[in-house]
Amino acid sequence: MMVPDRVEIDAAGDAVLAADQAAALLGVALPAFLADLRAGVVFSIVERGEGADAGTLRLTLRRRGTERRLVVDAATGRVIAAEGG
Repeated sequence: MMVPDRVEIDAAGDAVLAADQAAALLGVALPAFLADLRAGVVFSIVERGEGADAGTLRLTLRRRGTERRLVVDAATGRVIAAEGG
């Protein structure tokens, strides 16, 4: 699992991963990732931290039987923690 140091934060304040970052995080080649994305077997969820977790985003990626999570600083996009794998 290749964990990025940072992710992009878009204008809406959501975490955005490039396709190559997501593929590497899930441990799959980019063409296979893109095929699965088109087939609808790749899912992502972005959750905003509340309370003690305010100021963070949790990005969850799922592909087939694999799930990875990144906790990201919502202001800078810096990856704070990675889970799964």
